[in-house]
Amino acid sequence: MVLTFFTDALHGNFFHWRIYFIVIDILAWWGTYILTSLVLGKLVLILLKLIHAPKEGLFDIKGDNRDYQFYCLRVTVKKFIFWIWNNFCFPWVANMAYKTCDMRADFKSTMFDGWTDVEFIEFGNNMMIGQGAVVLSSMIIGDKLLIKKTIIGDHVVLGGNCVIAPGTVIGKGSTVGIWAVTQINQVLEPDWIYIGRPARKFMPAKKMVEESKKKFVRRIVDTGERIPFDVNK
Repeated sequence: MVLTFFTDALHGNFFHWRIYFIVIDILAWWGTYILTSLVLGKLVLILLKLIHAPKEGLFDIKGDNRDYQFYCLRVTVKKFIFWIWNNFCFPWVANMAYKTCDMRADFKSTMFDGWTDVEFIEFGNNMMIGQGAVVLSSMIIGDKLLIKKTIIGDHVVLGGNCVIAPGTVIGKGSTVGIWAVTQINQVLEPDWIYIGRPARKFMPAKKMVEESKKKFVRRIVDTGERIPFDVNK
């Protein structure tokens, strides 16, 4: 596919015309491929939704359970789409795929360093998922599948390797620390920093900002003199 116009390109009088045709060919096939995956995937999702509407709850992990069957089908289609779009050269296109597949996400958020479920998750504006963080809306409990909507508020920061359990609601401006783990259906208040396993309140975000502005001093052991110095927080 890459070399479709290669013969015509070689007939050009200048080298840059050959490069021009090849670049157009690559972009055309690449663009067609990713757009086709999104359009066909969206049509399949619409069809699946019409046959059986997605819903939250606790479902048996059995082949004859329609809720479980259609959940697996929807997830498979969405993961296929997101895998293609996450590997595109422009990171914002993945956000567009999220929007198209009924997952709220704005174009300013950074969601590419972590892993998230692909259904029943609502992302706020200007939020960031740290490297290795996991955001869940589903979880296997014994022989049951739990599906519960997870809501991430505006300006939320999820630290590296933290785990957000299904049903978690994180308020606006909150931060979940590195390696922190929330509980199912846990509600995190706005403008707080949470740490620990399970996640618990550590410090108001405003207080952390104020402390970062304080001047620090160091003491000279021999003289006892205190000298101010800058700390890059």
